[in-house]
Amino acid sequence: MRILVMYDSFYGNTERIAKAISEGIREGGHEVDCRHQSVSGEQDFLGVHLWILGSPTRWGRPTFRFKTLVRNAVKDAGKDHDFVVFDTRFEEVHSGAADRLHRMLSKEGLRPLLPPQNFFVEGSELRSEQEEKALQLGRTIAALL
Repeated sequence: MRILVMYDSFYGNTERIAKAISEGIREGGHEVDCRHQSVSGEQDFLGVHLWILGSPTRWGRPTFRFKTLVRNAVKDAGKDHDFVVFDTRFEEVHSGAADRLHRMLSKEGLRPLLPPQNFFVEGSELRSEQEEKALQLGRTIAALL
């Protein structure tokens, strides 16, 4: 099964989470392609069964360029995919990038493997325990496959 972890990141926090999730999936014996959206395109989604998508929360939403890439990927790759979405955000934020991506993909007919996953920052830094939480999420995803 092909697995893609695609992310956008401003301060490197979402990238660290994406890499930890990927590591957890690899520990479970699966191959995963982890890519920053800036070096990717819709073609990277083709033939991939599981999409794991992460964005920093910007004004309660995913970044514009990331959301655009995901919308175009759904148009190009179709709807026969499972997905997991995650974001980085302040803990006080009640809704964020993952929630919006989850609703968007579900409305398009893709299948959520897990509910939206949130990872917390303080200022511009990722909380210390969040990378371990992401590694565990990767292991959980691997066990579900």
